[in-house]
Amino acid sequence: MDTLLTSTSSLLTRLWNWTLQLDGGLQIVLVLLACVASGACAIIGRRMQTPSPMDQGGTVAARTVLAIVCYIFGVICMLAMLFGLGAVFAPLVGLAN
Repeated sequence: MDTLLTSTSSLLTRLWNWTLQLDGGLQIVLVLLACVASGACAIIGRRMQTPSPMDQGGTVAARTVLAIVCYIFGVICMLAMLFGLGAVFAPLVGLAN
């Protein structure tokens, strides 16, 4: 469990440092693209949850797996968006070096 927390912490630290090193214009572009990607993943995930009358056993399982993957990728994009948004305002608050 400690290795999982350590790797997650180092990943989030690297993401934060990377977003701080970006230029201000690229930070805004990152936030906008991550917001659009997160919304698209939510739409696709929600669409994959509604069954079709033509679905059979295998397609239901594939749609469920695809919905789960879309939701996970959406959460990752949402975290990237929040880090990017924080990095945009970090110099104003004093969090940037």
